[in-house]
Amino acid sequence: MEIYKRDYFKIFKTNFNYEIVKTDLGEAVKMPPRNAFIYSSITGAGYLENPIYPFTPKGLLKLFYNAFNYKFVSGIFDNGVLKNTPYILSQAKDYLFNGDKYIVPVEFESEKNLTSLLKEGFDNINNPEQYIIQRIETSKQGNGMEPLMEYLAAEYFKNLGFVVENQVPLAHSLGSPDFAGYGLVNMIQTIHKSGFLSGRGFHIIELSMIRNFKNFNSDYSKVKSLELLVGEAKTGTAQMSKQLEKYLGTGLFDKGFEIHPSKSKPSEDYFGLITLDEDFKVTITLPQNNFISENPLSKKDYIQWLENYIKFYLIANFTNDELKDFYLSLRKSPLNKESDLVNFVLDTNIEKILEKIKQLL
Repeated sequence: MEIYKRDYFKIFKTNFNYEIVKTDLGEAVKMPPRNAFIYSSITGAGYLENPIYPFTPKGLLKLFYNAFNYKFVSGIFDNGVLKNTPYILSQAKDYLFNGDKYIVPVEFESEKNLTSLLKEGFDNINNPEQYIIQRIETSKQGNGMEPLMEYLAAEYFKNLGFVVENQVPLAHSLGSPDFAGYGLVNMIQTIHKSGFLSGRGFHIIELSMIRNFKNFNSDYSKVKSLELLVGEAKTGTAQMSKQLEKYLGTGLFDKGFEIHPSKSKPSEDYFGLITLDEDFKVTITLPQNNFISENPLSKKDYIQWLENYIKFYLIANFTNDELKDFYLSLRKSPLNKESDLVNFVLDTNIEKILEKIKQLL
């Protein structure tokens, strides 16, 4: 199923409360800056600060490629130094976290065609950086909209109380799942009790954005699921069984979901399905049976890794100087190398990190 501009607006009208407004670039989905930053981070839709290379934080908020280890990739950290955190990005691009944003879906045949459209629009509007361009590549099967399906899956399960993310670190031999949801009840409730996050669940990158947005009302009383979920998204093809079976074969996840805009039923009875009905509403089919892994990894160790993973996202609310001071105050010695930082985060409980963030706000 291809997702065109008309379908895009139907999806948002049916599943969200965002206003659809007329702008100088055409119809747009109006979003608060926080929500828009998350949307851009997941989908790769770009802020029109530059018509040739619209800016997106997608990929900049990565920490690790692989689960069970703590080797940084270039993203939030660069050689053990904080680099692409939302707080640091806001110092250079303050528009990211100020003012409503307008998500404009743009259909195009080629990159040349898109650049021409964006240049024309850029030259004729005020505050172009407040517009976010959602690419719809009409020459592609599915119109390149798999990231939109990742976003829809994440939003659905976030509202059920899960920690969610897309393009998930797992293992080089397995690839990166398009979606994961973590029912880490104790960790979620600890973070909510600090008052930093609103809603039941949250996207994992929101943990790095606490300093950019303050004054939340938390709702942690209804967070109950202990399940770990995984999903694979497709739009141009419905073939995703082999990849999803790889993820489930690790034994780390309780349920696996095919994510597709028009698939009518799961490929196997041990898969769930996230799809759109005829009214474009996100609908969920749960697996009928459990997938039995022949060589499961340790789920207990994975949950421990996930809890540490969350702490690294919280650390991203510090500046490098503040992180060094925090390290010095607890270790009584200077922070010198990447391994010092990793060991420090692993050894420091989440309550201490949350308390330090509270002092910085």
